[in-house]
Amino acid sequence: MQAIAQKFGLVCILYTLFCCSCSKNDAVTLVDPLYKDLQLSCGADFEIPMLTANWNIESVQYLPSGETMPDKDGNPLALAGHGTAEAANGWLVLVRNSNDTFILNLKENFDKSNERKFIICINDAGRRDYITVVQQAAPSYELVKYEFTEINEQRNIYTSNAECTPVILNNNKAEAVWKPTGTIFEKVAERSDFESDSYGAFSWMPDGGIEIKVPELIIDNNICWNNRCIYKKGTTTVPFIKDIPNGNKILVPPYETIYLSGEVTYCKRICNYTFTIRNTASGTQFTISGIWTQIIPISSNTISF
Repeated sequence: MQAIAQKFGLVCILYTLFCCSCSKNDAVTLVDPLYKDLQLSCGADFEIPMLTANWNIESVQYLPSGETMPDKDGNPLALAGHGTAEAANGWLVLVRNSNDTFILNLKENFDKSNERKFIICINDAGRRDYITVVQQAAPSYELVKYEFTEINEQRNIYTSNAECTPVILNNNKAEAVWKPTGTIFEKVAERSDFESDSYGAFSWMPDGGIEIKVPELIIDNNICWNNRCIYKKGTTTVPFIKDIPNGNKILVPPYETIYLSGEVTYCKRICNYTFTIRNTASGTQFTISGIWTQIIPISSNTISF
């Protein structure tokens, strides 16, 4: 029993030493003191001056849990020597190009309900110093610049009846009657789809998206469509026929039945887009990019069968 107790005591001592080695030691100064506690409300590249040459970034830990932050390969995030280390969370990158400084590349925090808190451990031959980072969300963001570039070879104009609904129009009266034909096209819609792999591409704005001006559709030097779209993740649809009861009508002769269907000519275009977004509190900017796909009905045809 005594031997077991001695072994247990040794394990406890080693564990205590390990914990102490990772604790914050204010007596060691490896980092410029002005940069040891960073309170931020934006994303940017922050250059951190070092006061020693033989240092490395030993670890990064979330606060207050103390959980080690992993890199994109699932290993503990660290940086020994020159190079780059990217965190798995997608919003933190560490870059070292010299012995005097390193770059803390931090992307925006879009979660207004949660601060980001983490601590960076700097190690120089067993001496440790720490940088504590607290990042809040900005109050708002604004779109300051945007650009669309169509991929011309991917434009496609085609005709289809896939979204058209056949109708039967009956007239049981002794005089001719005008009847609406818009129900043939009630499932036909304009489609706008935004995709992006950029960090925060759809997180900087309200959940419902924002309305933006997109390029007009020009076919054979004629403007075929000129409107605005909702920028949000995924597909937005707008009905092709806005007012079915008061739209196109056909005169049905007395005591006759007419069978109708339809076809629609569409234009599909694909554009690359780039947006520049500004943090309204700090004035810092970041860019996002992606693909915008639009399918527009440009004409319709009613067919009798």
